[in-house]
Amino acid sequence: MSTVPLRYRLPWKKIVVYALAACFALYLLMPFYWIFAMSFMHEVDAIAVPPQWIPAKPTFENYLSFLKPNAGEALVGGRAIEETPFALGNSLVVAISTAVLNLVLAVPAAYAFSRLKFRGGKLLLIGYLLTRMVPSVAIIIPVYLMMRSLGLLDTYGALILSYLTFSLPVTIWVLKDFFRAVPRELEDAARVDRCGWFRTLWTVFLPVAAPGLVAAAVFSFMTAWNEFMFALFMTSTKAAKTMPVVAANFATDLNTQFTLMAAAGVLAVLPPLILVLIFQRLLVQGMAAGSVKG
Repeated sequence: MSTVPLRYRLPWKKIVVYALAACFALYLLMPFYWIFAMSFMHEVDAIAVPPQWIPAKPTFENYLSFLKPNAGEALVGGRAIEETPFALGNSLVVAISTAVLNLVLAVPAAYAFSRLKFRGGKLLLIGYLLTRMVPSVAIIIPVYLMMRSLGLLDTYGALILSYLTFSLPVTIWVLKDFFRAVPRELEDAARVDRCGWFRTLWTVFLPVAAPGLVAAAVFSFMTAWNEFMFALFMTSTKAAKTMPVVAANFATDLNTQFTLMAAAGVLAVLPPLILVLIFQRLLVQGMAAGSVKG
């Protein structure tokens, strides 16, 4: 008795989906790879035609130049290379401070909105959200004048206060939904155990909202780390200049060293990348939960 061989059908849909996903991933990753590879090249190799995708003679000179630039490198972009280490430190201080203060202020507000009913609460929440719809360029001059009157120009305080106005409304909205998901029974049990509102918030609400806290902290950190306009207006010396401002100074009409720009770009990407890799599990949970909560 003869058997008829089964016809093998290629899963064309999966092949197409995987091919498109691979192309999209390549589209996203290639710029980062090119910057990373260029940071280990000599300037001649970086501007060669056709381009060299793999450094022929890898070198660490571009990174070492930030510690001790030579006379020619020190003049690049108005001494931008000398300011890069200070700018990285300034960006870290401003971004971490913004993330921490953002949570300190948003957690009590979100707790109040999720558990207390008071007149005008919904209007206040909508007002918070409407502040995010105002473009930054529309308020940069009033904010600049206010910071000048307070004597905060070219300080961390001016940047931190400005960035809090961007991240705080979004954080309150995100955490409010996480706190609302906490069962009333857990809160009542904590009160039976004579827990005050602060201890209840600390022991009951915050553990449940851990993914939301991480997502909000990373969001505020990235907002402060990448912001350019306010940092450009409010800082003038290396005492407070952040990385986006200094990175913009590498390209000038007189001279541009692409390998130094690439090395500075790699250094600027590392802190956010490390942060996301450390908290990726909680970050994904927070973003996924925030997308389905109403």
